[in-house]
Amino acid sequence: MLCKNNNLMTILEENNELKKMLFDGNFGLEKENVRVDKNGNLALTPHPAIFGLKEENPYIKTDFSESQIEMITPVSNSVDAVYNSLENLQNIVSDRIRDEYLWPNSNPPMLPAEEDIPIAVYQDPQSASRLYREHLAREYGKKIQLFSGIHYNFSFSDEFLEALRVELDCKSSLQAFKNQIYLKVAKFFMQNRWFLLYLTGASPLYLPDFLSSPVANEVSRETSDLALKNGISLRNSHVGYKNKASLHVNYESFEQYIASIQTWIDSGKIDSMRELYNPIRLKNSHTDQSLAGLAEAGVEYIEIRSLDLNPFDPNGITKEILHFTQLLLITGLLSDSEPFDKKHQEQSDLNEDRIAIDGLAKPNMYVEGVEISFDEAANKLLTSMEKVATLTQNGTLLHLLAEQRDIAKHPDKTIAAQIFANSAGYVPFHMQQAKTYLDQSLQNAYKLIGYEDMELSTQIVLKSAVTKGLAIDILDRAENFFRLQKKDHVEYIKQATKTSRDSYISALIMENKVVTKEILAENGIAVPRGQDFSDIVAARNSFAKFADQAIVVKPKSTNFGLGISIFKDAYTKENFEEALKIAFSYDSSIIIETYIPGDEYRFLVIDGKIAGILKRVPANVTGDGVHTISELIDDKNLDPLRGTDHLKPLEKILKGPEETLMLSMQGYEMSDIPAKGQLVYLRENSNISTGGDSIDVTDKIHPYYQELAIKAAKVVDSNICGVDIIVSRETIPEGPHAIIELNFNPAIQIHSFPYQGENRRIGDIIIDFLFNIK
Repeated sequence: MLCKNNNLMTILEENNELKKMLFDGNFGLEKENVRVDKNGNLALTPHPAIFGLKEENPYIKTDFSESQIEMITPVSNSVDAVYNSLENLQNIVSDRIRDEYLWPNSNPPMLPAEEDIPIAVYQDPQSASRLYREHLAREYGKKIQLFSGIHYNFSFSDEFLEALRVELDCKSSLQAFKNQIYLKVAKFFMQNRWFLLYLTGASPLYLPDFLSSPVANEVSRETSDLALKNGISLRNSHVGYKNKASLHVNYESFEQYIASIQTWIDSGKIDSMRELYNPIRLKNSHTDQSLAGLAEAGVEYIEIRSLDLNPFDPNGITKEILHFTQLLLITGLLSDSEPFDKKHQEQSDLNEDRIAIDGLAKPNMYVEGVEISFDEAANKLLTSMEKVATLTQNGTLLHLLAEQRDIAKHPDKTIAAQIFANSAGYVPFHMQQAKTYLDQSLQNAYKLIGYEDMELSTQIVLKSAVTKGLAIDILDRAENFFRLQKKDHVEYIKQATKTSRDSYISALIMENKVVTKEILAENGIAVPRGQDFSDIVAARNSFAKFADQAIVVKPKSTNFGLGISIFKDAYTKENFEEALKIAFSYDSSIIIETYIPGDEYRFLVIDGKIAGILKRVPANVTGDGVHTISELIDDKNLDPLRGTDHLKPLEKILKGPEETLMLSMQGYEMSDIPAKGQLVYLRENSNISTGGDSIDVTDKIHPYYQELAIKAAKVVDSNICGVDIIVSRETIPEGPHAIIELNFNPAIQIHSFPYQGENRRIGDIIIDFLFNIK
């Protein structure tokens, strides 16, 4: 089959370049979960509108039912990356359906009457997707369609396959060679799928009204649910998600594989190739998913369909199983091909059903046409897999295989056995898991796993892009530069808020505080009076001019509140000069301006509308009469939402010169112990980026100040703008106030994850603005 009749293990032993590429590949995961209410009933609500049209969102769709969410990861080049993608989808979906839960088992929750289970709804009620689901409902019933699981998609890298083809001196095309390779791997998987099922089967429990008739080996439990005695997976058993009859296909050649499936279609056994519910299928993602399309384009990847949802993992599958499955497929590539005629396929089906129904009892298995003990069969497979891991000197995989050997010897360590042991009841146990995983997702709602090196604002926009089904292309991670696309509409974005909707000159105006103040003042908007300096000596000499005033000393062109010192009360010349030194360390020019009393608010203006308003409280600690100020800072910084470099919603409080100066103005040092309940400020400026606290007040600020912020953004012709306003009485119009700063790169995380108050979903607002989504 593979051109030269060479042993592939021997070839790899002698070819280091091929060996290095062996584990290169492409990975994709599809995960199905039904949505449930707080009591474990199937949710009958529509597919959440936030995800857009299920026909268009490539990441978040529905499966058979409107109540059954399907999450589809982008193609990744590593197990770690695809697992991160799945975790992100789990977190995004959980966050957006937080009044409901993702049911974490492959077997369904409590179901309504058959006729009340909603089939997925599409814009076109006569669409192929809708008609196919109606066909499934008629042929199999709606309940059986609510089995959920994980599909594992895998392909070897084209570079590896081409190099292997050349090494084997194969005269066929690369595509024909790929067809042969994937057929061989699929056949090996079918022969050995029983052991993967033993490891991953997780659906031995189910509710009494789920199946229409009892199953052999079925037992009742004290918790009013049913179980397969010694069973592992109802979903993979003969009464599970299967065709009505065994539909064996021909694995001798790609042409015969296609012809055998066509026979089943022609005979009316199945409607199309997608109704062939084999544990593994050959696929091509660039066709219409028809059998004719596959025959013409050839195999692009293989799809494993037999993986149950693991209720002990929030994402339904562990990273270890992803690695194990890849190794199993690679072992299939390197192993000698065994016969797989009708008799052997029937024995393979029997192996699968024995494990599904009675796997904890370790039944005998058929291997190469001979019935042998479970232990002997497991040892034979694991030994062949160990040879591959040893060949590539992969110690991690060898350790993983040792763990699977241990599970093979001890059925009580399987997922199925743990479900039996841990479940006080089918519904209560799985609802407990579902609620725990929702809490975990909400704790991670501010970040995009695998993108933690990027700014938090960028991660927030990217999560919204996934939610709404946009294509994402990271162009420069270090610069937080990315591209989003929806159909033919493309947008380039840097740092979440720098977009094509704002001109370069608008950003330059807002970056320069002197120019900003001048333009705002010319338009009748109140700003602090002040003077700029580019020479520290001249600035020092101005002390007498400002000595009797409350002032702010700050760099001219920096952001995030860095380098700012505020003097509300009396201050010494030494204090003044220290503030100058700090400001000049951030910029070659500084500003000294009048201090405006009041509270500081950040108004976020997007597309001429208020997107969020925050009250910003300066960095502070509260004394307990026991710990020093330094220790209190350390304790407050333990908050998991506090981080550095804007990678978390709140920033850690620093112990730098600005904080030390502020303490000295109050008569404190870092080593002092404030009294219990004593509020100690570490900064005068209230920037969240310097350790301040954020409080959402969007619904509380008088419209006068909201219109003022919108006007300020319009004055500099900015569509995404942070407006900082000092307001003395926020509920009274036209009270004492002043705009102290405009921001062309406002930190949107402070509105999305405030210290107190509502998440304003700024990422969504930005995406909707850029892509004209209503």
